[in-house]
Amino acid sequence: MSEATAGGDAPVRVYVGSQEAQIVPVKVLEYSIRKHTTRPVDVFPLHHARVEFPMPRDVRNRPRTPFSFQRFYIPQLAGYQGRALYLDSDMQVFKDIGEVWSLPFDGADLLSAWEVGGSGRKPQFSVMLLNCQALRWDLNEIVAALDRGELTYETLMYEMKVASRIRAAIDPSWNSLERYEEGKTGLLHYTEMTTQPWISRANPLGHLWVRDLIEAVEGGAIERALVEAHVQEGHLRPTLLHQLDHRIADPSALPASAVAADASYLAPYQQMGAHGGRPTFLQRTRGLLRRLVERTPFFGGNGRVRST
Repeated sequence: MSEATAGGDAPVRVYVGSQEAQIVPVKVLEYSIRKHTTRPVDVFPLHHARVEFPMPRDVRNRPRTPFSFQRFYIPQLAGYQGRALYLDSDMQVFKDIGEVWSLPFDGADLLSAWEVGGSGRKPQFSVMLLNCQALRWDLNEIVAALDRGELTYETLMYEMKVASRIRAAIDPSWNSLERYEEGKTGLLHYTEMTTQPWISRANPLGHLWVRDLIEAVEGGAIERALVEAHVQEGHLRPTLLHQLDHRIADPSALPASAVAADASYLAPYQQMGAHGGRPTFLQRTRGLLRRLVERTPFFGGNGRVRST
C-alpha cells in the first residue's frame, strides 16, 4: 500500500493558507497541532513560497483574499509526491491530526470535509487532504482556464472543479465552523472575520485560542516579542498583550483599564482594499465607520464577513 494511499510513516505535511499578517494565528495553529499528536509534523505557511501568478482578467474571478489561490500550488511544492493536508490559518486543533492524515483516498484525488445540515454555508474546501501524485495542478493554467471561461471563481473555490475525484470523507468535527464541543471537536474554524479571537474580544470561543497562545508563549513555541510586534503593526488587538502577561484567557475577565487599549484598534479586514490589496483613503474611512457601528448594541449578524 503506497504512502499516498495510507499515510505511511512520513511526517504530516500541513500547508497553511497565510500571509505575514497571520503568522501568529499560524503559529498558534501549529502549536495546537503539535500539542495533540506524537507524530512528526511539518507546517509550511504558504506565503513563504512566494509563488507569483497572473491575476485573472475578470475581476469577478480574482482571489477574494491574498491567500485564496495558495492551496492550488501545494502539489507542486510537494513535488507531486505523497499526500498533503491543507488548512486555513484561522483554525485551531484539539485532537490528533493523524486521524485525518491517515484517511484512505479510496481512489479519490482529494478528500474534503462535509458540513452539517442546515448551516446555510457554501461548500468549503478549507480542510483538504490532497493526493499530490494525482493532482497535477499548475496555478498558471488554472488562471488561464478562468480567463477562457472554463472555470469561474465559484466553480473553482466552492466546487473544486480542478479535481476530478472528490470524496467528502472528513468528518465535520474536523472543520467545525464557530462550534466547539469538548472531546468531540477536532478542529475549530474561526470563520467570522469580525470576531476572530486575535482581533476581537467578542468571540464566545476566543478563550480557547488565547489559552493556546498563552501556553505557546510560555513554552517557547512563540516569542512574546513577535506578538508585541504584530500588535504594533495592527495585525493583533492590543489587549492580547495584557492577557498574555496576566495569563487571562477569557477576555471578559479583562479590567476596564486594559480594555481601553482596544479603543482605537482597527482590524486588518476593516482596512482591506479590493481583493486583499492596500486600502484607499475612502476604504479606510469606511472601515473606521464600520468599526464604530460594530461597537453599537444594534450591530447583529447580518454584517458578517467570512474568510474564503
